[in-house]
Amino acid sequence: MTHISSFIKPFILLLAAAVFIACSGRETQTEHTAEINEAEILLHYLEENGDIVNHPDIPYFINAQEIHENLNGSNYHVIDVRSPREFRRGHIAHAVNVQPENILDYFENRIEPNSFEKITIVCNNAHLSGYVTAILRMLGYDNIYNMRFGMSSWHDDIARRFWYANISDDLLGKLETTPHPKNEPGQLPVVSTGKTAGYEILRARAQKALEIQWEDISIDYLDILEGVEDYYVINYWPQVLYDAGHLPGAIQYNPKKAFHSDEDILTLPVDRPLVVYCFTGQNAAYANAYLALLGYEFRSLDYGANSFIHQTMFTTQPPGRSFSERHVMNYPLVRDGLMQAPSPQAKPAEKEEVITAQGGC
Repeated sequence: MTHISSFIKPFILLLAAAVFIACSGRETQTEHTAEINEAEILLHYLEENGDIVNHPDIPYFINAQEIHENLNGSNYHVIDVRSPREFRRGHIAHAVNVQPENILDYFENRIEPNSFEKITIVCNNAHLSGYVTAILRMLGYDNIYNMRFGMSSWHDDIARRFWYANISDDLLGKLETTPHPKNEPGQLPVVSTGKTAGYEILRARAQKALEIQWEDISIDYLDILEGVEDYYVINYWPQVLYDAGHLPGAIQYNPKKAFHSDEDILTLPVDRPLVVYCFTGQNAAYANAYLALLGYEFRSLDYGANSFIHQTMFTTQPPGRSFSERHVMNYPLVRDGLMQAPSPQAKPAEKEEVITAQGGC
């Protein structure tokens, strides 16, 4: 009996040790997995797969004229992401109305995106549509475009309710010239989707980012003036234009360069909303999409600098950096199934000027 007991005891001790080591290994592995921030995986994936937010070709515009010329007999597809009510008030012929939160299901289950030469996303002012376009581009759909200035460039009726109604010169001669430093580098936001692969994290984050209500995140320059300390305001212009004048408290970040792991992405705070503003808000929409995917809280300063120094933008910058009647084509709208003729109040432009993406917008 003593002999058997002496044999069993070492065996039991060995078994216990093996169980302890195995459990410890699992605990260590679990702790290690918990320490991995999915935002780091996602940032690396986005940079290795197009680095869209820093790509020289953004914001992937298409002009109203090109869409109008390809409405019939071509392989163009127009997706209108406005509300059903706005869509019924007037839309482009053959356009389909898809809400942003349903766009991924539409792409994955209802159409063959690669079968189209170009897919254009439209909204009233090109801000929400630019945001959606950016997310789709980051997901790998490389035939997606945002219509410059949105439906405001298609018809005067829409321009009057959106772009014309929101441009001003309220801050002419009132901008700040004092420079403000960037934050010291910190950490990315904590992102947790339960996924481990870059694309899987991106797909989950994209769906969440597309479920936002745009009116909840839109602000104007007065919101910033009234609460400078509440936001981290990013001037998304070249340095020379920042030095000439910027919103109070704004910090300069180089467009199409700054939001990279080798540049300034880690200087962005995670404890307050980010406000990226550019000339028109259309390039900022790409930055907003990128930041939303990475888990940052953001606000959209719609219409950009045109909302407070429109005349400066119009007289000193290239045509694409300000909105004016030269961008309004007055093409026909479809209203509740009926085609409406062009507005008699304004003549359609003979030919829309070809404008390339320049600077911040």
